[in-house]
Amino acid sequence: MKRKALYLLPKDLQIEIIENIERKNLTASEIVATQKRIQNELVKFTEQGKRTDLGKTSSKILEKVDHGTIELIAKIFGESHETTRKRYRIVEAAEADPETFGDVLESVDSGKTSLSHAYTKIKRREKHRKPKPLPEGEWAVILADPPWPYYLPLRGAPDAHYPGMTKEEILEMKFPSAEDAVLFLWATNPQLEFAIEVMNSKGFGYRTDMVWVKDIFGTGHYFRGQHELLLLGIKGGMPPPIEEVRFPSVLMSPRRKHSEKPEEVYEIIETMYPNQKYIELFARPTSRRKDWSYWGLEA
Repeated sequence: MKRKALYLLPKDLQIEIIENIERKNLTASEIVATQKRIQNELVKFTEQGKRTDLGKTSSKILEKVDHGTIELIAKIFGESHETTRKRYRIVEAAEADPETFGDVLESVDSGKTSLSHAYTKIKRREKHRKPKPLPEGEWAVILADPPWPYYLPLRGAPDAHYPGMTKEEILEMKFPSAEDAVLFLWATNPQLEFAIEVMNSKGFGYRTDMVWVKDIFGTGHYFRGQHELLLLGIKGGMPPPIEEVRFPSVLMSPRRKHSEKPEEVYEIIETMYPNQKYIELFARPTSRRKDWSYWGLEA
């Protein structure tokens, strides 16, 4: 059935399509271009009117064209409906907005990124294009966990979990801080230097950090990471906490879901700086505490 649909098309197009299907190393852009030609021709064929001399098989093919050509195109190419749909979405997004999505398609075409991972990146970026406006007001205590930029070919983390931001986007973002404020900034080890630059760009001066030591180690190019850093920066005349509520600089706490941070950190912050106006930027759905405001794509 998958090749019989081709015989409804002009002879020269049949030959060209079969050659393309049998070629190896076609890029996603080339595959979609070929698939759309098939789709357009099949739709055009049905618009010419229902023929009665096609036979039972051809009639079934035309019925499939009426109900959705993507499924039929997938069968012609010997792939799943989901694979075809995802490839269409990636190519169409890149064609409509090359500046935002062009690099994703280029990465797929070059073989650096899998189709599934690229599709997830497209969806995340679409969501990121219209971020929620920051809450109005100023906060004396800010906790932030920016989506640090990474390049991880053929791997799903972290961009499969949330949309990344470029360095320029993070640096240009305005944190709603009061004149006197403290910033608790989560930083990954590879991005430590940039994290301090981000802190300075928001008007905060780095003072110290806390180390979150996890029970399980992860990946890493040199050391396999088992800790994250919580940087602390001060703006204006925000004083340090009183001596009685100064915590150890090491927090031992189990690793959680991707990007999820220890609940103890909120309690530490509230104890160090009680009765303040708190906000968490880039908050995850798990973050929900009394007296806190939240901002983020999923907040």
